[in-house]
Amino acid sequence: MEIKLIDNPVKLAEFLNNPETTGNIVDSGDKYHIKPDAFYLGIYEGLVLTGVHEVRSFWHSVVECHAIYDPGFRGEYALNGHRLFCKWLLENSPFLNSVTMVPDTTKYGRAIIRLLGATRIGHLDDAYMSNGKPIGVTLYQLTRSQYEDMQKC
Repeated sequence: MEIKLIDNPVKLAEFLNNPETTGNIVDSGDKYHIKPDAFYLGIYEGLVLTGVHEVRSFWHSVVECHAIYDPGFRGEYALNGHRLFCKWLLENSPFLNSVTMVPDTTKYGRAIIRLLGATRIGHLDDAYMSNGKPIGVTLYQLTRSQYEDMQKC
């Protein structure tokens, strides 16, 4: 398992626009919104892109982070990928806190974020539209000290 910046926008788009990978994050016929102000880090198994971590500035010393993993690389593998991302973020950002938003329709995201020890900080009803229906998101935070604690394990 290796983490590195994704420098191939075509490979990134292929991964993020594959409905088997993104599940219900992207509606059928739609595309994942690749943000121009975000860094996209790939989790690789050899040459195979198995997961993507999106990170960008959110507010002052807070970063916004999102992860998407190929279904064949979820569970323990994805948890280890998140830990690798946490190490990368500690080494490459002076952030004090991170925030992520997990759609109500994404069971996998909710499980992983809890395993990482994140704190639920709120819920947004009707945060975005999916297949013509409003979907809510739960907001979670991880402090820098929580990232540092993960590295001690």
